[in-house]
Amino acid sequence: MNRGGSTASSRGFTIVETLIVLAVTGTLFVIIAVAINGRQQKTDFHVGVRNLQQQFQQIINETASGYYPSNGSFRCNVGLPTRPNLQLLGGTDEQGASRNCIFIGKTLVVGGAAHTDNYSVFSLAGRRVLADGITETRNPSEAKVTAIATSAVNPSTAFTDTEQNMKLPNGLTFVKARRVGSAWSTNEFAISFMSSFSNFQGSETYGTGGSQLLELRGFRNWVSSLPDVDAINRETTITPNFPLITRGVEMCYRSNGTNQSVLVSISGGLAVSYKIRNGVACA
Repeated sequence: MNRGGSTASSRGFTIVETLIVLAVTGTLFVIIAVAINGRQQKTDFHVGVRNLQQQFQQIINETASGYYPSNGSFRCNVGLPTRPNLQLLGGTDEQGASRNCIFIGKTLVVGGAAHTDNYSVFSLAGRRVLADGITETRNPSEAKVTAIATSAVNPSTAFTDTEQNMKLPNGLTFVKARRVGSAWSTNEFAISFMSSFSNFQGSETYGTGGSQLLELRGFRNWVSSLPDVDAINRETTITPNFPLITRGVEMCYRSNGTNQSVLVSISGGLAVSYKIRNGVACA
């Protein structure tokens, strides 16, 4: 017979027991939360990688189709014979309707202090024919390739500046880049998707029916201290310029939340692919 008191089954948890339960529960919650967060960060990284691949491929596709972001408000003057770049002016020429110049391609600029979390794209113009008014241009030097953007050689603001600065998706951060077979660099890295011109001889190109054929070209002497647009235009003053890249390029980006990186490759034929690597340096 039980006279007062309580049985073991009717007693509540002691303070110590309650604290133990809370500690275990809290630890389990932290473990689960960390696991969920880790999976989310990996998912974000993979989504960002796919988005970056698609963005780069879209730039190439738009270039092949002749698209550039402009409302048509610029005219092109081939300038003086001694002037290395085209003169860009305000005007109302429709896209592709200029008698003097044509859309040549686009330049992609990544890396360096200015492009760790972003990249820039510039549309390029070039003259159609040589001084005789008949012979089509055959290379970037003859075309006087010029960025369609306000610059030191084209300070006017009367025409539409086509520079596009794009944020890298999902926290991706630039690590390094190179031409395949060359040394890696953490500095600014620029490539151009450019018309194959009239002297196409069967080198690797990109393009389909109804679009212009493109080649992957680099820069012989990119100057990172200059604004991007001026570094592009400076290349025209060098002979030869915009060297053809046949083996492709590679760019390394690291994840913002996981111990992963991605090696983005653009082949000489302008196909964009990627490989995910462990570690943050694409090793």
